[in-house]
Amino acid sequence: MEMFLLIFLILSLGSIAYAASQGAPWVPTRSCDIGRIVRLCNLKHNEHFVELGCGDGRVCRAVASAYPQARVEGIELSVFICVIFWIQNFFTRSRARARCGNVFKTDLSSADVVYIFLTPRANDKLKIKLENELKSGSRVISYAWPIIGWNADCVDEKGGAQKIYLYQR
Repeated sequence: MEMFLLIFLILSLGSIAYAASQGAPWVPTRSCDIGRIVRLCNLKHNEHFVELGCGDGRVCRAVASAYPQARVEGIELSVFICVIFWIQNFFTRSRARARCGNVFKTDLSSADVVYIFLTPRANDKLKIKLENELKSGSRVISYAWPIIGWNADCVDEKGGAQKIYLYQR
């Protein structure tokens, strides 16, 4: 039993460390800012919301609750954190979905809104992928860090809170 726990701990921490090394450390979006993100999504009927680096799914669950007509999915590199998402979804009965995967290998062509809270370095690498894959009219919401070289259509600023950048492609 002790060996199993040790292996589980090593794999869990390894998964989290690998995700962090790829520009996706697990730093949850602040709960007080989630309402602002949900509002900026402005999802219409049947639109597709994708969170890249969804962590424990708190943003996905809030978006799924606010926009029941939209398809909501999260992509998470860390298997351990993805399992946390699935467990929380089970208990909250959320219809948001998550899958383990690398955001740089995920097809984003069907996304209407992409939400990211990654490092500036990861945002910079992701910019080219977003430019190449997103359809015209898609929106990108970036928490805390701007996407260098893009002009934000809106910067949601609230005293003492993180800036949230909205871009329309």
